[in-house]
This record gives sequence, structure tokens and C-alpha cells, in this order.
Amino acid sequence: MSSAFVFEVGLALCLQISIVVLGTIALQRLTNSTRMQCRLWTMCFVAILGLTAVALLLPHRRILAFPSISGAATVRIMTWQAWIVTGLVISWLSGTVVSLARRGIRYWVLLKFFDLNCQTLSSGQLDSLPLDVEGADKRFIMGNRQLRHLQIMACDRIAGPFCWQLHRPVIVLPQQLLKEDTASLRHVLLHELEHLRTQHPMQLFLQGTCSTIFWFHPLVWWAAQRAELTREFLCDEVAALEGGSVSGYLRTVVKIAEGCRSSSCSAPEVGTLGFGNRESALVRRSNRLVKLASEATYVNPFRSMMAFSTMIAIIIAVNFLWLPVNAAASTRSEWSPWPSWSAKVLHDVGFSARDFELFDERSQLGQELHDD
Repeated sequence: MSSAFVFEVGLALCLQISIVVLGTIALQRLTNSTRMQCRLWTMCFVAILGLTAVALLLPHRRILAFPSISGAATVRIMTWQAWIVTGLVISWLSGTVVSLARRGIRYWVLLKFFDLNCQTLSSGQLDSLPLDVEGADKRFIMGNRQLRHLQIMACDRIAGPFCWQLHRPVIVLPQQLLKEDTASLRHVLLHELEHLRTQHPMQLFLQGTCSTIFWFHPLVWWAAQRAELTREFLCDEVAALEGGSVSGYLRTVVKIAEGCRSSSCSAPEVGTLGFGNRESALVRRSNRLVKLASEATYVNPFRSMMAFSTMIAIIIAVNFLWLPVNAAASTRSEWSPWPSWSAKVLHDVGFSARDFELFDERSQLGQELHDD
């Protein structure tokens, strides 16, 4: 891929991602269903990764053409684009490597934390947990008939519970919480089980992948914060209603928040779904619980369907949004060439794919610049 093509792809991707994130935030206001809001964020992160794959592997339609300028000006623009792209690519690679290294270290620290500080609950302790695994709470156990299919652990080094999943779901409870009243323990378990039941660890993985690739994009980080808060809203709502009392669940949240004032609460939760990982989020969650207790909320399924349909339309529409910034783009075709790596694969299997700009004055200037 030429530097002009890389510049075109990179700038378009940043714009497309911005529109998808802002569209998701706007559609959250269209529906008051927290479950649908969580699904919108999952669609958002999948769309970001999908748009990236499409931009890097497939040709795109150029609806707008680059302005007609002189040959000398075109060469100057392409020269500056080459320098800019080189610097940006180096910066992006450096940031991505650092982000991957940090996530790898966090993953290793978390595994060591499990090995050194956590103990799996015994069969007797599992049976004593305040859950009706064969009755009202059966659907929370992720379709399993036995609570032992989950790995529930206790730890005396944390004040706030959290859950995590790679190949097996794990819930970690503070040792002190096992000694609390059964209502608080039940609230926490329902909250963490809802995270696992609704595949929030997978959403967290998609979110982390987007944040690693687009570490420089402020709206991606904003999306991650909004998605995290939405996940907690959903689990709070389910745990409060299933627990029997919103006010009782609110007391549990306050109790966890008081314990989470120590730094040991948030340290092992990096990369996990923590119950009380940010004090500001706990305040917003508490305010929402108060509102939930005082107001009856009707979830309009039509508005949720509209939000879902509009989200799909936004994703499809932004795929055609490409800015006319490639000075070497040919005016003889409305479609860009195939990226070289995907074109090579097609050539190897016997399909013809144009991986070059069609000849015109601009493409000839670009070729001369490339040769020089």
C-alpha cells in the first residue's frame, strides 16, 4: 500500500469510528432498555473491528474525487503525505506494542493473583451460598445445573468482588463478604452471574481489542467507559429486582463502596469485571438505583428495535464514507484498488483483482514519485 493510500484508509477509519461511537451514544437515549444498550455497545465494538478489516482487505468506493490541482502541487502533497504517514505509523506501532505489553503483564499478574491469593470454595461452601440453583436462580448459572461448573473463589486481599473469564468463568469474592448477611452475598452473586450470563467478558475482550488497536482515539476510550457503566447498570438492575429489594441492593452497593476505598480493591481487577472499581461510577449507579426504586420504568420494545435497526444502518452507511484526501487517486474509476495483501491472495487462487490505480495523469505522477 502506498503512503497516499495508507493516509486515505487511516483518516477514513478514524472518521468512521467516531461516527459509530457517537451514533451508539445517541441511540442509547432512544431506548431505555439497559440490555439493548449493552447490545448496542457490543455492536459498536464489533463494527469498529469489522470496519478496520474491510478497510484493510477490500476496495472502497470513492464518492468524492480529490480536487483538480497542478502536477507540481500533487507531487508536493504526496511528498508531505509520505512523511506524515511514516511518522504516524511509527507512533501507532510504538503505542500498540506498549499497549499489548501492558495487557500481557496485567494478564500474568492476574493469573499469579489467582494462584497466590485466592482459594476455591469447597463443596460445602458452595452449597451454603444463598442461591436457588434449581429454581428461581437457575437461569443465572449459565445454563448449567450445578453451581460447581463455575469456579467461585474467595480472597482476603480484596474488598470488592469481581468476575473474569477466559476458558472458564471465575467469580472472586472477598473473604469478609462470606461472613456478611445472606442478602448482601446474594446481591453480589446475582450481579456477577449476570455479567457472565450475558457474555460481558466477551464484550470486554472486544472493547480491549479496540482500545489496543486505536489507543490514540479519544472516542474509543470514551466508548469503553460508557460501555463499562452500561454493563454495571444492567447487572445492578437485574440483581436489585431479582434480589427482592432495590433499597436492600443499594445498601449492598454502599457497603462495597466503603470497602473499596482501599487501593487493594481495584488493583487485581484490571482487565476484569469488577463490582466497585471506580468511585465515580458507584455514585452514578447509586443515583440510578434510587431512580429505579422511585419510578416505574416501561421498556418500549419498539424503540429498542428502532435503535437496533438504526445501528445497523449507521454501520452500513459509514462504510461508504471516504474522504477525498488521496492525491494519487485515479479519476478513471470510482473504486479504489484492492489492497496488495488481499489482491495477492486472490491472484494466488486464480481471481483477477486490480491492485493498482488506473492510468491517468495523477497515477503517473504517483508512480514517478514512488520511483524517485
